[in-house]
Amino acid sequence: MTSGDEWTVVVTRSDLRGSSRASQETPPLLRGEISDSTEDGSIEVPVPAAGSEELEAVCILHVDDDTQITELTKTYLERIDDEFTVTTAASAVEALTRLNENEFDCIISDYDMPNTDGIELLEIVREQHPDLPFILFTGKGSEEVASDAIAAGVTDYMQKDIGGDQYEVLANRIRNAVERYHTQQRFWNALTWYQRLVEQNLTGVFILQDQEFVYVNEHLADVFGYTQSELVGASPLTIASDSEDESVLSDLLDLDHSSTDSFEYTFTGQRADRTDISVEVHGGSIEYEGEPAWIGILWDRETDT
Repeated sequence: MTSGDEWTVVVTRSDLRGSSRASQETPPLLRGEISDSTEDGSIEVPVPAAGSEELEAVCILHVDDDTQITELTKTYLERIDDEFTVTTAASAVEALTRLNENEFDCIISDYDMPNTDGIELLEIVREQHPDLPFILFTGKGSEEVASDAIAAGVTDYMQKDIGGDQYEVLANRIRNAVERYHTQQRFWNALTWYQRLVEQNLTGVFILQDQEFVYVNEHLADVFGYTQSELVGASPLTIASDSEDESVLSDLLDLDHSSTDSFEYTFTGQRADRTDISVEVHGGSIEYEGEPAWIGILWDRETDT
């Protein structure tokens, strides 16, 4: 689901246990017992996603066996929005060939075409491109066609009309569909990146609640030369180098969940052997065990990539 420009994903406790080797050797280092409200072992984590961006070079594939219609649609759409580039195809076979050869941001298709109709084309496209915007733009309108299109996963359905105004409507629907598609792609990219960090122990991951660590992964503990059990239950000030860095971490501990949902800090930490380490921290607000908490990722700025 979304809230403003933020997506919420569910991260399970098994995700937070680090590598499979670590989870087999020791129980998850989480403070307290699993409450009844979280017995499914999951927490919701906000993954920031960039807000709407200006569309750039939107590539559209228009499929219609009537070449006069495809050329007219191409002319109108490219005139309405100079970021639109329309490629035409006169059949489903030609459309699939073009789709295999090039990347498109949206497909517009007629319904009534020889050999393969628009819904059959949609079903084929959905097998390889489940999220690609697909707009059925057809002169054959009926409840049955609309119902079949929705069942096949159509993004939008629009009947052809007479006059140029319809192309303004079509262009607006394309913009909206492509913006949603791009936002979804950015979300999955962010989620994949997050899961890679957590599951492969590529960077430090922690959860803070009541001004202390309630979870740290193996990588974070290793970075600072502690065991996970030594850091769980401790204050983040434990890893601060001096008073200035303690002040930075104190700012994190004093953050108000009601007024902010993310944070970003750079500070000098201190390992267990008293050597310094330059680190960067990013994170956001979550609900953990039914109460507000912070989840963050931390990496060594000198060695981590």
